[in-house]
Amino acid sequence: MKLSVLVAIAFSICSGSASSLGENTSFIKFDTSRLESSSFLEQFDYNSLEESGWKVSQAKKGDESYVGQWSLESSSVYPGFHDDMGLVMKTPAAHHAISYRLAEPFNNTGRDLVLQYEIKPEKGMNCGGTYIKLLDYPVADESQFNNETPYQIMFGPDKCGASNKVHFIVKRENPNTHVSEEKHMTFPPLSRTGKLTTLYTLILKNTQDYEIRINGKVAKAGNLVSDLGALSPPLNPSKDIIDVTDFQPSDWDDNEFIPDPEVTSPPEGYREKYASTDIDDPNAVKPDDWDESEPEYIPNPAATIPEEWDVEEDGEWEAPLIRNPVCVSQGCGPWIRPRIPNPDYLGPWIRPMIPNPNYMGEWQPRSIPNVHYFEDSRPSDLKLIGGLGFELWSMDNNVFFDNIYLGHSIEEAEIIGNETFVPKSALENASLEKNRPRAKNEPVPPPRSFEDLYNDDSVSTWTQFVAFIKACVLKTILEAVDFYAEFMSNPVPTLMHHPFKFVGYCIAFLFTFTIVFGTLSTVMFIINGPPTFDEVPQTKDETNGDIRSDEKEEKEIIVNRIGNTGSSRFKESTRRRT
Repeated sequence: MKLSVLVAIAFSICSGSASSLGENTSFIKFDTSRLESSSFLEQFDYNSLEESGWKVSQAKKGDESYVGQWSLESSSVYPGFHDDMGLVMKTPAAHHAISYRLAEPFNNTGRDLVLQYEIKPEKGMNCGGTYIKLLDYPVADESQFNNETPYQIMFGPDKCGASNKVHFIVKRENPNTHVSEEKHMTFPPLSRTGKLTTLYTLILKNTQDYEIRINGKVAKAGNLVSDLGALSPPLNPSKDIIDVTDFQPSDWDDNEFIPDPEVTSPPEGYREKYASTDIDDPNAVKPDDWDESEPEYIPNPAATIPEEWDVEEDGEWEAPLIRNPVCVSQGCGPWIRPRIPNPDYLGPWIRPMIPNPNYMGEWQPRSIPNVHYFEDSRPSDLKLIGGLGFELWSMDNNVFFDNIYLGHSIEEAEIIGNETFVPKSALENASLEKNRPRAKNEPVPPPRSFEDLYNDDSVSTWTQFVAFIKACVLKTILEAVDFYAEFMSNPVPTLMHHPFKFVGYCIAFLFTFTIVFGTLSTVMFIINGPPTFDEVPQTKDETNGDIRSDEKEEKEIIVNRIGNTGSSRFKESTRRRT
C-alpha cells in the first residue's frame, strides 16, 4: 500500500479518536534488526546530544562561525508521538553545522541508493535550508565540518523568498582533470513549508533512474543519463566542440539575395512621379487678378537715408523693402502652383533583389573531437560515503530532523515511513484540527428574523416584542450609518435625493442631544446640590495682599458710585454691615 494512502487512512482514524491518541501515544523505536546490515537509521533516541555521536562543528565559514545551537528535543507544536526526540536547529538567523561519522563506509557501487528523512519546522519555513549531505569517506575531523567539506550527494529543501526548491545535487569527478563538479537538478520540485512533519525521499537506482518523493508521493522522476537536460551542467561533456581556430574565409559568400545586375537605373520618370513626397497641384488655376508684372516687395518710398550713414564705410544705402500695396488686394509676382501630397509616392527607388547564384550558406566554424570528452554512464556509482551532515543557514529556529535513513532498499524506506511517519503525521494532523486557531473574521450564523420568532410557538410574546424592537432599532441605526457614509462621500446629490431624510436625521440628532445633555445636567445637579451663599469666597487683593470678601468689594463699588452724595445714612448702614 502506498505511503500517501496510509497517511490518509491513519489520519481518518486518529481524527476520530484524537483524545485517545494525542500526548498519551508513546514513541516506539523502530527495530533496526529488520534492516540490512549496511542500512543506517537514526531516530535520535538518546538522553543527550553528546551521547548521540553527532558532533557540532567549531569551524568558521569565511569570517563567520557556526554559532547556531543544536539540541535533542521533542516537538511541542502540534506534537505527534510522546517523547519522540529529534535533532533541532535552535538559533534563528545563524549558521548551523553538525555531522555524523558512519561506523562503516557506505558503498553504493552497483546498487540503488535511498536517502530519506523527516523535517518539521515548528514556526514554518520562511527563509533557510534544511538539506542533508552525504560526506566523502574518510570523514575528516567533525569539529571542522563546513561548507568546503567534500560530499557526494546533497538533497533536501531550500526556500527563501520566491525561491523554493528541493535540491538534488550529485558531485561527479572529471576523470581527465580529476576535478569534482556539482551537477544540479535543472527543474527541482517545490518543497513544503507548513508546520507539520514532511517526509522527503531520494531514490537513485542502479539503472540511473531517480525519484524524489514528498510524503510518499512522487514529485519528480527521470533518468540522469538519458534525460539530457536533467542536470546542469550536463552530466557528460559534448563529444565534439567548436574549433576556435577556424575563421570564415574571405571569399565565403553568405548573401542569400543580391541586387539584380541587369537593372541599374529606375524606370523613366520614376523620380518625378513616384520618388517625391509632394507634387504641384495640377488642378490649381492662377487667379484672374494676379499681376505677374508687379513685384511682391518694393523699396519703401518714405524711407530716408540716416544722417550717420557713411557711403564709404557702409556702402550704398538701400531703402528697406515693404510689401507692394498693389499686392494687398491682388496677387503679384511670378505665380507658382501650390504643392499637394503625391498620391503615387513609392519612396526612393531600390534595385530589385534576386537569389544569389553563388550563395554558400551561413558559415559555421567546424567541429572537432573534444579531447576532454568522457562518458559518465553510472552516476549512481558514488565514491565511498563516510558520514552525514547538516550545514545550513536559516532565519527560522526550532526546525526538527528525524528518522534519517540511508540504505539500498526502497522497501525498507517505505516500511520505516509506514511505521514512523504515517502515524506521526496522523497524530499531528489530529492535533492541528483540535488546536487550529480561529480565523480573525470567522463567519457567524445570521440572527433569526422576526418572522421566524413570530412563528415559533416556544417563544413568548414579550420575547417577540423585544426582538421586534431590537430589529427596528438596529435597522434604523444601519440606515443612518449608510446615509452618513453616503452624505460624507457625496453631500450635494445626497441632499437633493433625500432632503426629508436629512431633515429627519437632523431633528432626531438634536432631540437626542437635548435629552442626553438635559439628563446629564440633572444628574450633575443632584450630585452636587444647589448653590449656597452662606460662605463667601475669599479673594486676595493683588495690590496690598489683604484678604477681603466679595461683599466688601461690592460695598466699595457702591461707595464709589454715590461718591459725594453725602448720604451718611447709607455709609453708616454699610459700615454696620461690614
